[in-house]
Amino acid sequence: MKNFLTYIFQRFRVWLSRQPLVQRLQRRFPKAFRFLLNRFDTSSFIGLPLTILFLVIGINAALLSQLTEDVIESEGVVSLDEQFTAFLYSIRSGWLSQLFYALTQLGTREAVFAMGGLATIVFFYRRRYIAVLAFWLTMAGIGLSVQYGKQFISRDRPMEVAFYPEHNFSFPSGHATTSMALYGMLAYFMYRHLGSKRQRQTVLLASGVLIVMVGFSRIYLGVHFLSDVLAGFLLGAMWVLMGISLMEVMTYLQHRRLGKA
Repeated sequence: MKNFLTYIFQRFRVWLSRQPLVQRLQRRFPKAFRFLLNRFDTSSFIGLPLTILFLVIGINAALLSQLTEDVIESEGVVSLDEQFTAFLYSIRSGWLSQLFYALTQLGTREAVFAMGGLATIVFFYRRRYIAVLAFWLTMAGIGLSVQYGKQFISRDRPMEVAFYPEHNFSFPSGHATTSMALYGMLAYFMYRHLGSKRQRQTVLLASGVLIVMVGFSRIYLGVHFLSDVLAGFLLGAMWVLMGISLMEVMTYLQHRRLGKA
């Protein structure tokens, strides 16, 4: 499938370059044309892969913007949030609450510094300095966007059903955002390092399950609404995609610079 898609995009790129209107534009605006045509290049990450990645980031941002607007203005979303929270509260059990309380700690700031610190040691040992930069810039972006997002929306938490007290605003969920970014980036780095297809699939599946469980724990414990967690996932995914883009582009530029040296 990958080779087939590569072939299709290559053929489209050739066909596009042969069109009379495109050729006239190429003669008139050679630099701009070359830049646009390179967006369909499948031979390097800064071509078609980066184009698709930025397109996905744009779609993600649009979905997050729409969800934020619905939380502020739509009574339907608010009603759904309250009904889902009430349902989980009605079936809440003591031992499961304790389990989810332990699980939710994996989305805290302390988890970021603990697991991020271990990853940084490994990166420095392997001299993967670009990975260190990409990882911590992503984590910093997460922290700032969650902080300002909460202040901007200023949504109250469902405190009457909360398993334990939280004192800041609700939207978006910081734990959901953090878990998506933290375990998403770690899964990406492991995916790049592992050679076995089964190992890669296992890492992606395990990280996906962990992210979902951390997000669900926030709703089950009554400290967030469903839309808070969904917004956190979207925001975290956007930062993961930007972190991956930064990592791949800087790696590409480094390899090209070393190749010319």
